[in-house]
Amino acid sequence: MGKKSSLKGLSLAELYSRYGVFLILVIALVTGALLSPAFLVPSNLVSVAKNVGVYAIMALGMTRLLIGGGVDLSAGSNVAMCSVVAAVLYNSTGSTLAAVLAAVLVGALIGAVNGFFISYIGLLAFIVTLATQMTVRGLAYLVAGGAPVFGVGDTMVWLGQDNVAGFPVILLVVLLATVFVAFVMSRTSHGRYLYAIGGNPEAAAASGINVKLQLFINFVTMGAICGLAGVIYAGRTNSGLPAGGVNFEFEAIIGCVLGGTSMAGGIGSVVCSIVGVFVVGIINNVMNLCSVNAFWQQVVKGIVILIAVLLDIFTRNAIMKSTKKQ
Repeated sequence: MGKKSSLKGLSLAELYSRYGVFLILVIALVTGALLSPAFLVPSNLVSVAKNVGVYAIMALGMTRLLIGGGVDLSAGSNVAMCSVVAAVLYNSTGSTLAAVLAAVLVGALIGAVNGFFISYIGLLAFIVTLATQMTVRGLAYLVAGGAPVFGVGDTMVWLGQDNVAGFPVILLVVLLATVFVAFVMSRTSHGRYLYAIGGNPEAAAASGINVKLQLFINFVTMGAICGLAGVIYAGRTNSGLPAGGVNFEFEAIIGCVLGGTSMAGGIGSVVCSIVGVFVVGIINNVMNLCSVNAFWQQVVKGIVILIAVLLDIFTRNAIMKSTKKQ
């Protein structure tokens, strides 16, 4: 009864912000089934799940950043760097644990650099992460010696490629990580602080929230998540790829915005972001099944980005108008 009354009190924009991505998912599934008979084949759906796994992990961190009013354009380079670190450490030591820990720590360190300059120095996230995007990419090539580093061990390959009872292991990792991050965002003070900061940083600071510290933690967390994504990416490719991860951050951002996370901050859900990432993965898969030219695929992705941003703007404006009327 309480749930029904709460839904009645929501505007159309608020309903879309919370649940619209599920409607988009249904439309994408139906469209895919109509365009290609191979789309709903179980093996193809498993392939989609595996292909979007890295983006989905990244989207968890990106959702947190967008909610807090930030963004990370270096995430793809960070994933590539961490995949290289994992491969190099594994080849040097033979220890999967050392390789995984090193990758996550390096990712967190890169996130800490971003967080320091953005939170404490006051530079724009766009500029800082664009600079680290290029810097980290160069470092990845240096660490790898300018070429892919092959061989990451059975455990990482299992994470990135194998199935358990027909269910992709990578999807299990995504589900567990999503539950954890959703709990942090909805049930902890840190999560509530990020929503407050993204909605109005001045008001958040006035209420006693240490805005700089919370944003710094947010970027460090994003870096650590990129480290995990880098480990999974290394498992997917059985290598550390310094040239990998190109534009991965945009795949994650598109999924987040399609899922109702606002580019302006303060609004978003990690669960909806994950669904948005799967929508993007379905679009990519259907275009491949239909043999759409790679150049046209880029055009379609650009249009999807534009539509996602327009939906974000219209939804946010409508929510603000609805809030003022109340």
